[in-house]
Amino acid sequence: MQLRYFLAASAASLSLATAIATPAFAQETSSSVRGTVVAAGQPVSGATVTIVHTPSGTTSTTTTDQGGNFSSNGLRVGGPFSVSVEADGFEAATVNDLFLQAGTPARLPIELQAMQQIVVTASSINNVAGLSDGPTTSLNAAKIAATASINRDVRDLARRDPLVTLDLTNARAIEIAGNNGRFNRFSVDGMQMSDDFGLNNGGLPTSRGPVPFDAIEQFTVKVAPYDIAEGDLQGGAINVVLKSGGNKFHGGGFFTYTDDSLTGSKTKDRTVNLDFTSKQYGGWMTGPLVKDKLFFMLAYERTEEGRPLESGFGSGFANQVPGLTQALIDQVTSVAKSRFNYDTQGLISTTQEQDEKIVGKLDWNISDDHRASLTYIRNVGTNQFQQNTFLTAPFGLGYQSNGYELREEVNSGTLEVNSTWSDTFSTTVRGSYRDYNRAQTPFGGNAFPQMQVCLDSVPGASATGCDGTSLYFGPDVSRHSNALNTENLSVDVTGRYDTGDFKLTLTGGYTRVNVYNLFLQRSLGDFYFDTLNDFVNGNAARLRYGNAVPSNDPNDAAARFNTTNWTFGTQVDWQVTPTVDVMVGLRYDLFDNNVLPPLNANFVSRYGFSNRSTFKGRGAFQPRFAANWEATDRLVFRVGAGVFAGGTPDVYLSNVFSNTGQLTNSVDINRANCAASGTCGALSGLTSGTIPASVVNFLTRNTASLAAAPADNIDPKLKIAQKFKATFQADYKADLGPLGDNWLFGAQFLYDNTLQGYMWRDLRSVAIGTLPDGRTRYGPIGGVATTNRDLQLTNTSDGRSLFGTFRFQKDWDFGLGISGSYTRADVKDRSASTSSTSSSNYGNNAFFDPNLPAYGRSIYEYRNTWKFGVDYSHAFFADAKTTFSLFGELRSGRPYSLTMLDNTNGRGAVFGTVGNLGNMLLYVPTGSSDPLVQFDNATSAANFEGLVSQLGLEKYRGKVVPKNSQTSRNFFKVDLHFGQEIPLPVVPAGKIELFADVENVLNLIDKDWGALSQVEFPYNAALVRVSCAATSGTNCTKYQYSRVQAPNEVLQTRQSLYGIRVGARVKF
Repeated sequence: MQLRYFLAASAASLSLATAIATPAFAQETSSSVRGTVVAAGQPVSGATVTIVHTPSGTTSTTTTDQGGNFSSNGLRVGGPFSVSVEADGFEAATVNDLFLQAGTPARLPIELQAMQQIVVTASSINNVAGLSDGPTTSLNAAKIAATASINRDVRDLARRDPLVTLDLTNARAIEIAGNNGRFNRFSVDGMQMSDDFGLNNGGLPTSRGPVPFDAIEQFTVKVAPYDIAEGDLQGGAINVVLKSGGNKFHGGGFFTYTDDSLTGSKTKDRTVNLDFTSKQYGGWMTGPLVKDKLFFMLAYERTEEGRPLESGFGSGFANQVPGLTQALIDQVTSVAKSRFNYDTQGLISTTQEQDEKIVGKLDWNISDDHRASLTYIRNVGTNQFQQNTFLTAPFGLGYQSNGYELREEVNSGTLEVNSTWSDTFSTTVRGSYRDYNRAQTPFGGNAFPQMQVCLDSVPGASATGCDGTSLYFGPDVSRHSNALNTENLSVDVTGRYDTGDFKLTLTGGYTRVNVYNLFLQRSLGDFYFDTLNDFVNGNAARLRYGNAVPSNDPNDAAARFNTTNWTFGTQVDWQVTPTVDVMVGLRYDLFDNNVLPPLNANFVSRYGFSNRSTFKGRGAFQPRFAANWEATDRLVFRVGAGVFAGGTPDVYLSNVFSNTGQLTNSVDINRANCAASGTCGALSGLTSGTIPASVVNFLTRNTASLAAAPADNIDPKLKIAQKFKATFQADYKADLGPLGDNWLFGAQFLYDNTLQGYMWRDLRSVAIGTLPDGRTRYGPIGGVATTNRDLQLTNTSDGRSLFGTFRFQKDWDFGLGISGSYTRADVKDRSASTSSTSSSNYGNNAFFDPNLPAYGRSIYEYRNTWKFGVDYSHAFFADAKTTFSLFGELRSGRPYSLTMLDNTNGRGAVFGTVGNLGNMLLYVPTGSSDPLVQFDNATSAANFEGLVSQLGLEKYRGKVVPKNSQTSRNFFKVDLHFGQEIPLPVVPAGKIELFADVENVLNLIDKDWGALSQVEFPYNAALVRVSCAATSGTNCTKYQYSRVQAPNEVLQTRQSLYGIRVGARVKF
């Protein structure tokens, strides 16, 4: 037998943990083999092809057609497989040690001979991979085990992809190709396991992800997955296939440990005194229940970890909150107890995290033609959080009673049946169910309001906000009424007609999500004391309160709704010639809602349309195309283009159910307005946290207040989020002479264009005039309260990304492998979609027009990224391997905007909007004589001129500085894994492995290296406070600047320290 060379890399490179982009097909849990059998250049029809999964004995048999083509779908992932071919008049041919990747068809061109039986290994075949599905990175179980991950977090695996950035400051969010982590799709054995509701910044349903490392057979990241089975995403697809059992028992257990003695204590000029321990332990086992028929896999993992806080007051904190003394902290604690009978619980320095994962899987070979698998996943994670701690003015620190514990629980199951009905027709049927519960419990319970005590000795410029430092106690306002449950049910059916060189796929899917979401801020009340003396005397300056109306029971404000998604698709895969493959597909998604928000007649009266708009009846056509061309035995070109729709977090829809302006109301009472509402008594002489009856009555009965209640809404013309992506890839296998053959060099280009994105605007803010630099000035819509908003989810078509990547990889037979990549990024957007609530998604942008997020450079752009890896594995004695793996990343810093702050509580006095007043892009005066700007004093003017020079703003004289014009410092991080196997006595083939993971090796070498610094979220730096110095009618004709300050790039101390985790693993 001869095996023809026809692509650019060996089969051994199909599962590399490096930046080489390997082709992949779909969000599938099975694999396939396709090929052509010839003899003397002529096709052999009627040949019998037998494909055997060696560990389990799972067998698939097919025959070649008139053209010599064969195919087999629905195979297991991984391997090894053997493929044997028999035909009358010819000797048999066998390919051994074939390893398969989920969704990637392996293609075997086989030539039979009449006189000689030939047996070869798959690694001797040049790249057996089939049609490209966009840039992809795939890791097998061996690569995963050798990955340095001090957290055993699947997100550390995703970071290996050139287009993935792991945001260490934002719950380790996975940003793929310039997209927020909420818009990725994460699946396990075909089950959607993302945080599809959208509350977790990290994008996973729990903080550490739902599956143990040891349970994973294959991990894949896809940036532009063109196969029609992939959808419900704007960013990328992250797919996990779990291990399956075989005819032999295999298993293992592990224990890892780290603590403050194994963690760095210095970064730059900071010394951090940490005090914590962290341990992880677990195990896994696979094997047969019935030989050749029924197999199992079980895995368990548990984490118990203390997490030191970075910011606070006193020893042990890397970042100190300004304006505090122990005497002030003690005094507020004492008054809280003596006057309000409330225990602040003191300050917190370390939070606790626990995480438990249980995974089980059954595989049943029903027959040679039918195979079923059943997967169960349970993950329970608890995390603790400190609240209201601010390092930029106005400063703040929350007591322990202001913090909370988050508990998340996921239970899911997936049943999949793969069937081969003939040599050309096969099906896959999959059903999945997932139940997710999320509870947030304040440390101090739910029977007291939040109280904010401003420590200023005299009232500041605003009677409702603190200029200096505040202390907070009692449950924070977002934990007063907060609970979530979602249930997901999905069914997918796929049919394939496959002749070997031509495959037709038809697919249909149904997903239903039931949601219960209770989120009501300030349902226990939020008191603000303007001075410490006011607090001592129980005299509040402000009370904010919200609840359900008319019942005043927060449970009546819960959002209860469901969503339905129907998916239909068809796709043709065609091997046009032995060197050209083409795929054309079309996917359609249709969304529905059976429950609508209650009608708000006041909203209809204001705007002339209903607030009941949802995603009901909205759909999206998604055409897809991909092609491969093997130009030579060493050079392959891959192209693709397509539309991707969906991926919308359910919380965006939930907001219109939670904030209807009909089920809930909120009041904002202060000393200036309390007389009109008869609630002044609620602010004076307080001795408890009980909300006075006068406030409750005003909330529930005041018709003017109810008429003005804010209402989130969806644009009736809204279209589902859609992106167009196009990719071009070239891969070349080079022979570099003395340096060896099979050097893999690649280049890839990604174009990502927003067809329909999301943004938010405030309908209640309307244009009333102009501002000195030409931007629009806003005011409240006539007859409506000035401090409320009606935030609308609507579309924007502004946004595009360009990524260019160059990469290389080389593996030597003696166990050494090296890889590297460089990526250049250019990302622009209008709305960053940073958050879950409408108010945050609206306010956490940078603005030129005060009611329209500015278009420009994205906060998700890391202009330059270099990644490199070195892997070495060798058995120096017996078969006990020594493993060394190093991975490094050097990237540009996070972009940030220069802004000015309108320090008005409620509706801004300068810009006229609400909730975004610190994020107005900075106007740079032409000089001291600019008629549009004056400074409050000469010192401010001089300081500002210094910043103009320091920040390179001369080119913006007389202009507004563009969005995200600045960039925080570069970040360089290197991680290391080292392992040494030791033979396990008595147990054949058993091993004990001692290993260590080192995170941020550079900080271990030098305290000034490996540091992460950036302007903090939402990545806007207010250089000045701005007020209106002159007006003409409703126009502001001159700004006044004051309180000039430089941007503050905060050193992220915990993320800048090295960490070492040591462990032991037993495996057999």
